[in-house]
Amino acid sequence: MDAEREARIAEVAARARSVWAEDRDGGALQEFLKELGCDGVDAVMVTRQVVGCSLGEAQEMFLTAPCRAAELAFHNAFMEALERSQGDA
Repeated sequence: MDAEREARIAEVAARARSVWAEDRDGGALQEFLKELGCDGVDAVMVTRQVVGCSLGEAQEMFLTAPCRAAELAFHNAFMEALERSQGDA
């Protein structure tokens, strides 16, 4: 990861810590990140830093947040297509 991206993730994480500290609600954290325009891998990395969890736990928190329903739908469709393509090989 380049230095600029690391700095951006660290800055967003610093802003998000108060949201997480308020009630330790993963949905509220993801809503806050979405409002900032922090999506995808960056949102997962920020979640990992703020919550202090594993990569898998951060990804789960990202994908199960109600505000991330579109991302979950895309992820599921992509995984299903990948599984289908493996059957064709």
